[in-house]
Amino acid sequence: MDTLSDPNPVSAMLSRRRLLALSGACLTAVAVGTAKKGSAQEIVSSNRDGISDFMQLSAFATGHKNLDLGIGSALFLAFEAQKHDFPDQVAALRERIAKNGYPDVEALEAALTGDPLHATLLQIIRGWYSGVIESGTNAKVYAFEKALMYQTSRDVVVIPTYAHNGPNYWVAEPASVAVMPEF
Repeated sequence: MDTLSDPNPVSAMLSRRRLLALSGACLTAVAVGTAKKGSAQEIVSSNRDGISDFMQLSAFATGHKNLDLGIGSALFLAFEAQKHDFPDQVAALRERIAKNGYPDVEALEAALTGDPLHATLLQIIRGWYSGVIESGTNAKVYAFEKALMYQTSRDVVVIPTYAHNGPNYWVAEPASVAVMPEF
């Protein structure tokens, strides 16, 4: 007995019903995913004290006063997801700074040698400077263009990227042409 093969195998795999069901499932997944996410403002208002303490500690640890609140909120939540006692560690570091009156992060770092809080301090500094808190190929990037390691030489060195004019170059308005070039 001869079997007839379908001349168009794609149509059998993607019927209208299957396409409709997959589309509905995708829309549902997107709706559920966006309902759980919040803006940086919502995150800060829900955990104002923890993020405020983290931002103040970060300013002391990095020596930068104008740190991005959105990046700080993301870093704080990521550290908290890694270690549930992270807010307590931040509070302990801030208490130690206030109690001993360290003038800068170098003095604090020297005093914390051998202390479990030393690793937490270094993780915070690494997070702000590199924009990641984990190592490896699956590490999530929390700051790339605004990572502190690129800020000191930003005016003379292009941030490493495959985009010719740097990350997000298409956002800025292009320079106007005063005189039309002649060819």
